[in-house]
Amino acid sequence: MTQPGIKMKGLMGWAMLAWLAIASLLAADTDLRLLEAVQRGDSPAVSSLLEQKADVNGTRADGETALQWAAYQDDLKIADLLIAAGADLDAANEYGVTALSLACTNRSDPMVRMLLEAGANPNAAQSTGEMVLMTCARTGSLTAVRLLLEKGADPTGRETRWEQTALMWALASGHSQVARTLIEHDANINARSSGGFTPLLFATQQNDLDSVRLLLAKGANLNHATEEYGNALTVASASGHEALGLFLLEQGAEPDRPDAHGVTALHYTMAQGLSLINSLNYDPAYRVVPPSMHDLAKALLAKGADPNARIVSRLRLGPDDPSTGMGMEGATPFFVAALGGDAEMLRILAGYGADHRIRAKGETTSLMAAAGAARGVTQGTLKQRLGRPEEAVKVVMELGADVHATRGNGQTALHAAAFAGENEVVEYLVDHGAEVEIEDNIGQTPWSMATGISPALGSRGSYGSHPETADLLLRLGAKPRSREDMEIE
Repeated sequence: MTQPGIKMKGLMGWAMLAWLAIASLLAADTDLRLLEAVQRGDSPAVSSLLEQKADVNGTRADGETALQWAAYQDDLKIADLLIAAGADLDAANEYGVTALSLACTNRSDPMVRMLLEAGANPNAAQSTGEMVLMTCARTGSLTAVRLLLEKGADPTGRETRWEQTALMWALASGHSQVARTLIEHDANINARSSGGFTPLLFATQQNDLDSVRLLLAKGANLNHATEEYGNALTVASASGHEALGLFLLEQGAEPDRPDAHGVTALHYTMAQGLSLINSLNYDPAYRVVPPSMHDLAKALLAKGADPNARIVSRLRLGPDDPSTGMGMEGATPFFVAALGGDAEMLRILAGYGADHRIRAKGETTSLMAAAGAARGVTQGTLKQRLGRPEEAVKVVMELGADVHATRGNGQTALHAAAFAGENEVVEYLVDHGAEVEIEDNIGQTPWSMATGISPALGSRGSYGSHPETADLLLRLGAKPRSREDMEIE
């Protein structure tokens, strides 16, 4: 999901330039010559000013020191001069940022080493509770993390906003070797953030199988779950990590733990179908919606996942899309597979007892979903065509679907196919008894929907059209209608 997926909260890099940019406007009465020389990187001037007994710990009004500037610029020579002159190693600006924190932000192992050997506090923390170990874990400097731990940095410390640890930050940032080092130094592998996320869930989100294996070997709780995101297996499936999902299932992960919206790991194996549900839009960074994960679906079903589990509420993974009335509520895995035109998945689900008769929100049937209920054109928005709708329709019909069934607005599967411009589906449905001239609750016929004239859409009376589909329906017996016939002003 990226989910579609889940984003880590609280991994805030400190905005280093914010306080540096305004500092020159503050403390006009302070002798800033040493600070300015460090800022210029002018080591001869720094040496001269120190010989003249310039205050090595002089600050601007926001607490900025010369040593912080040297660390920020990763200037080892000047930092050495300042330390030898007695610079306060743990001086912090108004945000609690120290020179050591800046060295960690820069991933500067030599600067971290120099400051620690001079006596800098390895447990210094910013005003947010972000400890220097957390900063180094986030930026991924393995050497710096080891140096900090050797000097006594606490691997169990937490920041205050989301109550996350260095181990969580390392895993969320994809630094598995840093994570391993923290685990070896007794980081809490079952710690929970304020949102309930554990290191295992962060590793799962990042598809870090090596870290997942290590965490489980060290005793991490496989089935710990958050109310919002479910367990690690739910997260793996929602993130599109099939191999990792299979591994977690083999280790004994509960197959049916839903997230807060009732979406299960089985639902999440069908990204193409989910992508067509209103308010569940995958990140635009996906150029192609992730493919369905058939192997994971089969494994989940074999372990007892419910093929008829129903989504209970909306899940918003992207901006609201008003282009269809297709809601999430009530959607089963079978319904989601039908939306995505995934005939193979429909057969898999049917083999494990999926009930094609269960309807989703609005009384929409699986046959309507397969026919194109979420793939039409309205308000200038084209829903992506995925899978093979004609094959999916055949599977649902073979299971005994009623071609005459109507949803709450009076539309049939043929209306859905016409609206989506699915010519093969239109022809198949008519061949199997679909009524060509059936009207919905506001007088729309399959032909009028394919043509693009309608009394819907706030009486604007038109939306995208499929001329070839409209012509096909005429050949199949549909009657043309004018805007006047449709009572459109």
